Amino acid sequence: MTNKFSYDGLFTEKSEDLPMSVVEHAKYDFAVAYPAPETLPMDGLVRALQVAVDARGDEIARQMAYYPHVKGSPELREFTSYKLDNDRGFNVSPDDIVLTNGSGEAIQLIIHAITEPGDTVITEQYVYGGTFNQLKKAQADIVGTPVDDQGIIPNLLEELIIRLIKENRNPKYLYSIPEHQNPMGPTLPLERKKQILEILNKYSMPVIEDECYVDLRFEGQVQPPFRALDDSGIVIYIGSYSKLLAPGLRLGYFVAPEDLTRRAMSFRHGSGPNLFGAYAIEGFLSNNLDAHRGKFNPLLKQKKDAMVMSLEENFSGTGATWSNPEGGCYLWLTLPEGSDICSIRDDIFNEGVGYLGGTNFAPNNDGQNCARLCFAFESPQKNKEGIELFSHLLKKRSIIKN
Repeated sequence: MTNKFSYDGLFTEKSEDLPMSVVEHAKYDFAVAYPAPETLPMDGLVRALQVAVDARGDEIARQMAYYPHVKGSPELREFTSYKLDNDRGFNVSPDDIVLTNGSGEAIQLIIHAITEPGDTVITEQYVYGGTFNQLKKAQADIVGTPVDDQGIIPNLLEELIIRLIKENRNPKYLYSIPEHQNPMGPTLPLERKKQILEILNKYSMPVIEDECYVDLRFEGQVQPPFRALDDSGIVIYIGSYSKLLAPGLRLGYFVAPEDLTRRAMSFRHGSGPNLFGAYAIEGFLSNNLDAHRGKFNPLLKQKKDAMVMSLEENFSGTGATWSNPEGGCYLWLTLPEGSDICSIRDDIFNEGVGYLGGTNFAPNNDGQNCARLCFAFESPQKNKEGIELFSHLLKKRSIIKN
């Protein structure tokens, strides 16, 4: 029998021996990070792909015979340029847009290009877990700035910057999800964005603006992005089609100054992302964008309203508070100080309710009394029932009281 080869001593210091992540779903799954499968326009995507193949079969066959352009499908970049101009109020050439394997790759490429070990990076007080993990892998010094129900508080952001500078921890850049922030849900209003840009220009700090949830607005008014308010290059813009259509399509994009784009692309291995997915997205959205949002977002609102109503019925009088977002997929539950719903997360999961504890999003090592609840995945009825069960399980453990 051949002796088993050992890789001991061959692994790099930066590699980690982590268990393979397998997604498990509780009966009431508020831990997921995406809408439910019934909201995905699968028939429309398939038809759009078929129409493209029927109309341009020879051309598509030639393109598919090669690896994709390093910046991704020219057709989808053309559509993205139009969408940014029409929806978000800023004009960029398709050549300025880089398609990526979801917004996650865009974030990764940018972080690699501008982050050295030890660099101080400011995020919201609680930050999207994917970016949080990318920054930790880059060995960044991550600091969360205070937020309220309207997002980043400009004067407290400046106070934080001043304190960090005094501590010789000069912050290098800000990362923010200004629309329907993950995990907390708020949207930064226009006036705050103007103030934040003034602060960032004052201290020569760029901002990575992640607008992956901007299309998922079901009430209120969409706010202009940082990028539409400042075209000096201080804003690095990231977008995505994953939440609007299907996470499995894995297509996002970024827009950055040319020199930063070149540096970021030096970390890309191989060519651009999947062409078949790009054909389907461009073909579907070029004819159905408004109709899809008009069908998709009211469903999200029904789900959010059901969860908020159940929180009001089951958590009122307990000292708990929760956000009430105007879009996106998540709301943020905060229990009284001293509560701990992170350490019991697995036990609650095993009894039927999945959620993510606040510590998963907390650069400041807080959040033990907080949870992110995804309202987009389950039905309105299951959102109502799941929150009722969640309340019962917390009361059974004396985490909250009647």
